[in-house]
Amino acid sequence: MKKILLTISLIAACLSVEAQPKSAGIRIGADGIDADYLHSISSDKFIEGNIGLDFGFEANGNAGIKATGILNFIWGHPAWTDKGRWTLYAGPGISLGFVDDRVPYDIMNMRFNYFDSGFMIGLVGQVGIEYAFEGIPVQVAIDMRPCIGLHVNDGSFRIPNTDTKVTYESKVGFYDNGLYGMIPSVSIRYRF
Repeated sequence: MKKILLTISLIAACLSVEAQPKSAGIRIGADGIDADYLHSISSDKFIEGNIGLDFGFEANGNAGIKATGILNFIWGHPAWTDKGRWTLYAGPGISLGFVDDRVPYDIMNMRFNYFDSGFMIGLVGQVGIEYAFEGIPVQVAIDMRPCIGLHVNDGSFRIPNTDTKVTYESKVGFYDNGLYGMIPSVSIRYRF
C-alpha cells in the first residue's frame, strides 16, 4: 500500500511540475542579448534564467558571455486592458561570466584605462512589467536589471595603436558593464 501511495504522490508531483507555466524567448538590452527562460514555481513567484552575450564596455570592448539566474516575485496583475494579462514583478539574482571590461592601471604615476577580459560575478536586482497576449502564446516584457559586481582580469592587455602586449598584474575592480542594466531591456517570449 505504501508503494502505491508513494507512486501516486510522485506522479502527482511530476504532473504539477509539468503543469507550471513556462516561457522561452530572447532579451535585448544595452548590456547584451540573451536567451531567456522563465518557469513559474508558484502563483506569486517564478525563476528566470538567461545566457548570452555581454556587449562589452563602450565601443572598444569585446563581447563576452554571461549567465544570470533570478528569483522574481509577482507584485500584482493590474487590469489596465480588457484583453491580455499584465504582470508587475521584481526580484534578486546572481550573474556570472567571462567578459571584457574597462580596467584602470597606474603605470609610472599615470592612470590608464584598458579593456581586459576576465571573470565576472555580481548581484542582480530586476524590476519589470510583462504583458501576455490573449489568444496567442506570446509575452512581451520591459525590465531594468542592474548588476553590482566584481571583474577579475588576468593583467594582460594590448596598448592601442602599437599592438604591444603588456603583462602587468591581475586586478579586481568594479564591473562597469553592470550599470547598463539601468537602461530598460525588452524581452519577447513564447509561452508553453
